[in-house]
Amino acid sequence: MTKKAYRILETQALWQGFLKLKRYRLQHRCFEGGWCPELVRERVEGNHAVSVLLYDPVRDEVALIEQFRVGALGHQEPPWLLETVGGYVEEGETLEEVAHRETREETGCALLELEFIGRFFTTPGWSGERISLFCGLIDSREAGGIHGVAEEGEEIRVVVMSARAAIAELFRRANSTSIVVGLQWLAANRTRLRARAAPTAPGSPDPSAV
Repeated sequence: MTKKAYRILETQALWQGFLKLKRYRLQHRCFEGGWCPELVRERVEGNHAVSVLLYDPVRDEVALIEQFRVGALGHQEPPWLLETVGGYVEEGETLEEVAHRETREETGCALLELEFIGRFFTTPGWSGERISLFCGLIDSREAGGIHGVAEEGEEIRVVVMSARAAIAELFRRANSTSIVVGLQWLAANRTRLRARAAPTAPGSPDPSAV
């Protein structure tokens, strides 16, 4: 399919609040040729978000945040999730600037290094939201406390745990898009990050064996 393999026939703004909802009437080409019947779809207009998995390779610790999520209400008890640091890109900001800002605001620590993991859609069936995911190296001793913007109803607690314990929370308390992708990436890259941060000296333990 090419970029011209669809045509938007009409759009209608349905809601302009914290979320922006728009209705589309459109057509796209069929795989077997010609145009498929018209579709009507509502879409939450996509914000671009940045998420950061915070990892201390020296201490082999992960700093996560924990907060109440209305989306988990009625599906998980209690509806508090472990998550990566994250926030939306404001006009004029780079992705890296957002990563640094959100890390300071939500955990109280500074990023020492950033490594890009990837960019993905969250729920493309009804939302245009995209997330750019990074691994941020930190000194986990700086992370802690309660954070958040009070007027936005945020109450965010920092949780520092071993990388092994964090990975064990996959699909349990760590059960949303960014943290699932981030922890699986960390499981595959943990040995490399630890070896780079603290090269093995003669007689010292191999990071991959811990």
